Amino acid sequence: MSHTKYEAIGDVAVVTLANPPANLFDAGITDGLAEGLRRARSEGKRAMVIQADGPIFSGGADVNLFAERTAVEAREMFEEVLPLIGAIEDAPFPVIAAVHGLCLAAGLEIALAADLVIAAEGTRFAQVEALIGAATFLGGVYRLAERCGSARALEIVFSGDQYPAEAFERWNIINRVVPADRLREDALAWAQRLAKGPTRAHAVSKALVHHSLAHGPRATDRYLLDAAIPLFETRDMQHGVGLLLRQGSREFLENHADVVFEGK
Repeated sequence: MSHTKYEAIGDVAVVTLANPPANLFDAGITDGLAEGLRRARSEGKRAMVIQADGPIFSGGADVNLFAERTAVEAREMFEEVLPLIGAIEDAPFPVIAAVHGLCLAAGLEIALAADLVIAAEGTRFAQVEALIGAATFLGGVYRLAERCGSARALEIVFSGDQYPAEAFERWNIINRVVPADRLREDALAWAQRLAKGPTRAHAVSKALVHHSLAHGPRATDRYLLDAAIPLFETRDMQHGVGLLLRQGSREFLENHADVVFEGK
């Protein structure tokens, strides 16, 4: 049984966690997220929002999944779940996590897999796994370190404490904090703006960032030639360059927000 809902709003896919009241991660949520990503790709969506019903984004994984499970069984479980993190990161369009209430453990790890995170005022974040003697099994600690540095990431994970959205914004873990009553509206507006952009170029930018984090800037300088140069033959880049040449630099830069690309 899926514990998610899928909406198509123009070129934007919205996947909603729907396992109230705590939106605990179980097979219904992980399978639903994976299916939402597959559907968005097959429908040619150009941006995605991951949000949640109920009073909180997610309280983490259902701890019943951990009870009386051997290491062998746990490995099999996480080998099935971990590809979901990669699927979010590798989506060929921008992914925005819109979080509220509490964003804990697996919920935070899903948010960290998104490209951008927008949070409602009052949201609190934590990696609480250490409180039960566990590690961040979906890669939370090192994805935190990518965003805020190793010392701050280890502080967050070692303590298990809850941190306000404003602190996570200040530490560059999340992008924006907005009034709670505007969360869905602002997240959707952001996604719709990105969906009007050069989707293939955005996908290349994502790939370059992930490659550099894994292999370093010098190796990515070489990878860039294979990944980015083909953009010269896309309709979007030809359209953008043509507009710039016709309008001139000043007019183009002043009105660039009005430029709409095809995503091709």
